[in-house]
Amino acid sequence: MSAFAEVEAELRLWREHGFTPRFWLRDDDATRPSAELDKLIAVAREFHAPLLLAVIPTQADAGLAERLRMEPLVTPCVHGYAHKRQNAEPAPAIELGGDRSPDVVLAELREGLDGLRQIFGEKLSGILAPPWNRIAPDVAARIHECGFTGLSTNSWHVNGTRLPELNTQIDIVDWANGRKGQSLEWTAGELLRRLQQARERGGAPLGILTHHLVMDDQAWQTLRDLILYLKMRKGFAFEAADDLLASCMKPLRG
Repeated sequence: MSAFAEVEAELRLWREHGFTPRFWLRDDDATRPSAELDKLIAVAREFHAPLLLAVIPTQADAGLAERLRMEPLVTPCVHGYAHKRQNAEPAPAIELGGDRSPDVVLAELREGLDGLRQIFGEKLSGILAPPWNRIAPDVAARIHECGFTGLSTNSWHVNGTRLPELNTQIDIVDWANGRKGQSLEWTAGELLRRLQQARERGGAPLGILTHHLVMDDQAWQTLRDLILYLKMRKGFAFEAADDLLASCMKPLRG
C-alpha cells in the first residue's frame, strides 16, 4: 500500500531500537445489538483482533450481553455512566467531572460498574473509558475506589489516576468535519506520527478508536485497510486491552 511508504522508514527505526509495535482496538458508545455492531465484530473476527467495547451503563440492555456471549474477541468495559454532558458550553463536553463533586461522580461510576457486572459478569473488563475521553483529575485520582483496574482516554494524556493507563491515539472518525471517515492517506500519516511518539516512549502500544454507530463507508474501509496493513502485511500483533495492562505496559523487544 503506497499510503504507508513513509511508515516503512519509521518501522526500520523501531527494529534498530529493538522494539516491536503493538496495537489494540477500542470502540465507544455501545448500548445494544445492531447491524453496525455486527459489522464491527465481523472485522474483529476476520483479523482475529481483540476489541474493547465501551458500553454506556444506563443505556445497555441484556440483549447486548447475549450478543457478546459467544464472542471471545470482544470484551465490554464501562463507558462513563449516561454519556451526558455535565458542564456548560462552550467548554469541551465532560461527564466525569464538570460542576459536580467527585463523590457524586464516583457514586455514579460505582452504580454503572455494578450494573454492567450484573449484565456481563466476568466478561466485563475493569477498564474505564470516559465519554469524550475526558475525566477530571480529582475523579481520576479516586476511580480505583470503585473497583476499576485501568483507565483509557486518548493521545498520551496522563489523567492523575494511580491505575495504569492505556490510551487510543488514532481515531478513524473525523469529528471536526461532519463525522466523516478519515481517509487512508490521513490515517497513514497519523500512524507515522504516533509511531514516532510511541518509539520515543520506549515502544508504547498504540490504540485505534472507532465508533461503530456513526461510521460511514470511508471509515469502515480505512479501518479494514489499516488492520490489513499492520497485521496481515507487517505481522504486528493486535492484543487485548487487559492483557496490555497486565504486562505493565512494558514494550516487547524484537
